[in-house]
Amino acid sequence: MRFRENIYIAILTAIAVVMGIFENMLPSFYAFAPGAKMGLANLVMVIAIFTLDWRKVWTMQVLRLLITALFTGFSVFIYSAAGGILSLLFMYAMKALGPKLVSLIGVSVVGGFFHNLGQLATASLFAKTPTVMLYLPWLAFFGLLAGFVIGIGGNMLIHRIKQVNDLFTKESKQWT
Repeated sequence: MRFRENIYIAILTAIAVVMGIFENMLPSFYAFAPGAKMGLANLVMVIAIFTLDWRKVWTMQVLRLLITALFTGFSVFIYSAAGGILSLLFMYAMKALGPKLVSLIGVSVVGGFFHNLGQLATASLFAKTPTVMLYLPWLAFFGLLAGFVIGIGGNMLIHRIKQVNDLFTKESKQWT
């Protein structure tokens, strides 16, 4: 079981890295919020939050950030780390409320908002001015929108992953 889980973690991490690098190569598609991205790698992180324990998800997040930084550079790493860590903290806080209060989509929406907040707070520190935070309403809107879309995608994928996992579990029992 541990071997299968490690393979699953490696695959999710690799997918998140590739999605993050790919997305960094694309121009921003939000006309009113330059630099805003959809957060495709966060789709993988949302799935990980709901399929793995928190230690493994944090390991994935660190690996994803470090490997992506090799391809995108240190400055992207700083902003991604700030947003990624803050969003992961708040997504776990929301998930802790339970499925009766917050869905996977809700967890993702919160993650989208706090990812942007973390990045803007970091930019504010580097720029040594709080005026960077004036950009928050625009990024918050797009972060919430992206979180919603990522949440819908995560919701659809999580059911497929559970179906595949059930299939492998049944198959592996046949061989034992």
